[in-house]
Amino acid sequence: MNKKILKVTGWIGFIFVVAAVSVICVRGIHAADPPTDTSNDPFKLVGKDLLETTQEAINTAGIHTMTVETRDVPVTLTLTGRTGLNLENVTHVHAQFGGKVKRVAPELGAQVNGPDSAGGPTVLCVIESNDLAQAKANYLQARVQFKLDQDNLTRTRELVKSTVLADKFLLDAESAVTKDAAVLEAARQQLLVFGLNQSDIEQIDTQQGRQRMDYVITSPRSGVVAEKGVTGGEIADPTINLFTIADTSTMWVWGDVYERDLRRIKVGEAVRIVFTSDPEHPRQCKIDWISPVLDPNTHSIRIRGVVDNKDGRLLADMYGTMIVTVDTGKDAIVLPADCVIRKGDDAYVFVQSGNAAGKTSFRQVKVTIEPVDVGFGVSDSAATAISAGRDNSGSDAGNLGRPIRVVEGLRPGDVVVCSGALGLYTEIEQQTKK
Repeated sequence: MNKKILKVTGWIGFIFVVAAVSVICVRGIHAADPPTDTSNDPFKLVGKDLLETTQEAINTAGIHTMTVETRDVPVTLTLTGRTGLNLENVTHVHAQFGGKVKRVAPELGAQVNGPDSAGGPTVLCVIESNDLAQAKANYLQARVQFKLDQDNLTRTRELVKSTVLADKFLLDAESAVTKDAAVLEAARQQLLVFGLNQSDIEQIDTQQGRQRMDYVITSPRSGVVAEKGVTGGEIADPTINLFTIADTSTMWVWGDVYERDLRRIKVGEAVRIVFTSDPEHPRQCKIDWISPVLDPNTHSIRIRGVVDNKDGRLLADMYGTMIVTVDTGKDAIVLPADCVIRKGDDAYVFVQSGNAAGKTSFRQVKVTIEPVDVGFGVSDSAATAISAGRDNSGSDAGNLGRPIRVVEGLRPGDVVVCSGALGLYTEIEQQTKK
C-alpha cells in the first residue's frame, strides 16, 4: 500500500516538473519577440473615426483636399424622347357623301391653306356623286313647290278679300308657304354641305347646273398633308379618311418615366430636348401633361411637352434626348464621386478637422447623397466636379464621370479629401480591428 502511494506521488511530481519547464520555455520564446510598436505608423487612429498624420505622409499617399462650396446645380432626369403630331391641331377629312374621286390635288407632305388664308382654302379633291345630283333635284323641286304655293297664296288673299273664300283658306295657304320655305332652306343647306356657293345654287336651274354632279372638298385648316388615303378613280366612302391635315408649327414630344422617378416629375418642369437629327438646335419646352395610367408592361408613365416647330425641322417620330430639370439645385453641395466612400447603403467622406504642431487630422463623416444626372444641359459647376467613383472595395461603383450631390453631412467651408479617401478608409478599418 505504501509502495503504491509513493509511485503515484512520484508521477504527480514528474508532471509538475514538466509543466514548469514548458512555462519557462514559452515565456522565454515570447520574451525574445519584440513588442508591437505603432508609434512609427504614418496614419494613427487617435479617436473614433479620427486619423492623425503628417504632411510628409499626406504627400506620399497622394492625398488632396478641396474646400466645400455651394453652387446652383440643377438635378436632371434624362429620358428618350419621341416627337408626334400635336393632335389638337390635326383634322381628318372625310367625304360628306359617297362618290367617285375624279381629281386629287395635293401630294403627301404638301403645304395646304385653310379657309382663313388670303388665297382661300386649297382644293383637296373633287368627287362625282349621285347624292349631289339628288340634292340638286330636291332643291329644284322645293323651289318649284315654293313658287306654286306663293302664287296660290296671292290668289287666295284676293278671293278672301272679295269674300269668295272663307278666312280658313287663307290660313291654309299661308301655312303651306311657310312649310315650303323651310323645305327649300333645308335643300339649300344640303347643297352648301357639298361645297356649292350661293352663286352655284342660283344657277342650278340652268342646263349646266342640273348636269353638274361634282362637289369639291377643300382643306379645313392650314398645314401639311400628313396622311393621304385616296387616289383618283377610287370610290370615296364617308367612313374612310381621305386626308389628314396637320398644323406642324408645334409638335408634341413624348417621354417615358419609370415608376421610381414619378415622384420627381411635375407639370410645368422645364425640359430640354436634343434631337438626333438636329443636335445643334436643342428645343426648350415644359411638361404639360402626365399620364394618369401606368404601362403594365414597362412600369413607366408617359409625359408630354409641346415644342415650337415653326422652322419645320421636326417631323413626327423623330427621336432625341429629353433632359428634365426635376430640381433647381439652389445652393447645392456637389463633390466628385472620388470624395465619397460607400459601405452598403451608407456613404462617408473625410473632412480635415485639425492642422497643428505638424499633425493633420481627418475625420470620417457620414453623409446623405443623391446623384446629379450629368448629360445634356449640365451646368459648368457640376461638370468640373466629374471624377471616377469607387466603393470601399476599390472596384468601380458605376459613378464614373458622375458628380454627387451631398444633401446632409457637410457645410460650406469644410475641407474634404477629394483624392486618397479610400486609403484613409482602409486605415481606419485595419486599425479598428487590432
